[in-house]
Amino acid sequence: MNKPKRKNRLIALTLAMFLGFFGIDRFYLGKWKTGILKGVTFGGLLFWWFIDGALLLLDAFFHSLGKEKGIIKDASGNELKYGLSMYKFKNGRFERDWFK
Repeated sequence: MNKPKRKNRLIALTLAMFLGFFGIDRFYLGKWKTGILKGVTFGGLLFWWFIDGALLLLDAFFHSLGKEKGIIKDASGNELKYGLSMYKFKNGRFERDWFK
């Protein structure tokens, strides 16, 4: 059985910051219904845009500190991959996160 392909947290964060008011980050994560709603409301008058961006940034930061379960998941409930740095701190040591 194939492992589901995990979405990239850094791509989602970048899309949320620059195109989040149009809901593009939600479309990337497979959440097309809320993507349409976010786009029509111009990012929930920028409140939704700010909240999504902040949650994705926190999620990427905590992942880099070794937290396995993220705040944000894709439409299928799968965890996102990658944190803010190439190495993450896990079990008292640094291990490679990007380019595994």
